Amino acid sequence: MKMKILVGYDGSEGSKKALEKAKNLISTCDVSEITMVHVEQHSAIEYAPYGGVVKMGDMENTAEEVFGEDFKEMQEAAKTIENSKVELKIIEGNDPAQVLADYAKEKEFDLIVVGARGTTGLNKWKPGSISKAIVDNCCTTVMVVK
Repeated sequence: MKMKILVGYDGSEGSKKALEKAKNLISTCDVSEITMVHVEQHSAIEYAPYGGVVKMGDMENTAEEVFGEDFKEMQEAAKTIENSKVELKIIEGNDPAQVLADYAKEKEFDLIVVGARGTTGLNKWKPGSISKAIVDNCCTTVMVVK
């Protein structure tokens, strides 16, 4: 059975580790698709370069223009994945955990891979609030990478 993997990606070290783990799964599992999803938490309207206004509902069609460096970073990270279909998504939402869980359910992903929040002291052993919320509320398998 082909496996579909969703990687929560925000450019942080944790999300980069999650992407590396997903890449490693390609060699051990029959992975058909890896989708990197970034949840953008902005106000209702974003300004595009050169003064144009882009409504959030139109975001996916203009992601490269609106998000510039963030989207380019996702593209560069995606280029490191060989022999697999990679899709990039930027989705608007106020609650990244809920957006990722809902998207995974809607698109029938087999696995969500997210990074754990890097903290210090005793809290370094606990997952971050977003990764914990995904684990608690998601209907599919979740891998939290430290």
